[in-house]
Amino acid sequence: MAEKVNNFPPLPKFIPLKPCFYQDFEADIPPQHVSMTKRLYYLWMLNSVTLAVNLVGCLAWLIGGGGAT
Repeated sequence: MAEKVNNFPPLPKFIPLKPCFYQDFEADIPPQHVSMTKRLYYLWMLNSVTLAVNLVGCLAWLIGGGGAT
């Protein structure tokens, strides 16, 4: 049996961290559910990015004085 190398989360080469665990949609998810699982994964990632942008925006607003006008 071949050694499975951790591949998730996918990180850029300049980040000195290594991926935490192994993920393979085709091997771990039944074939009839692969497309739905990928769509939900991408939706989850979009939600995470939206929350991160919201956090940065709220912090910038708070640091900038927080005026409502």
